[in-house]
Amino acid sequence: MWQSVINYVQSLRTYSDLSPDMALRRRVNQQLRHRPRLSSATWSSLFFEIGSEAISPSLLSFIYTQLKTYSGLETGRIRPSDRLIEDLRFPLVCWFDWSSQLCDDFYNTFQVDISDEFDESLLKTVSDLVCFLNRYLQSMDSVPS
Repeated sequence: MWQSVINYVQSLRTYSDLSPDMALRRRVNQQLRHRPRLSSATWSSLFFEIGSEAISPSLLSFIYTQLKTYSGLETGRIRPSDRLIEDLRFPLVCWFDWSSQLCDDFYNTFQVDISDEFDESLLKTVSDLVCFLNRYLQSMDSVPS
């Protein structure tokens, strides 16, 4: 019986370690509130200006939806130059497995497996994340069927 109680207490501790920091999530959302909330289309247009790469509109729509799902942050207030760790606090505001969930969702949506290549620690900004995903999407589009 005591082992069951001990397991339960340890499960609660582990759950809190793996859960998003809701207070920090609220603070980040408050910091973003001074920015206008952009629609998906307007937000996507910000990424057409970041470089020479043509970014897939379906990818941008996917990211617009999924960033909120993973982080609880208002995607329409996030900008390409926002840093994932320093500004958005992604490792703390997301569930511990957000990166593996992104890989799964990316595969389910685009049938492209990035799980062996995705390393969130190498991505500094939201723009870096978009460009990384876009490169994989483009590389699969260029492979003959």
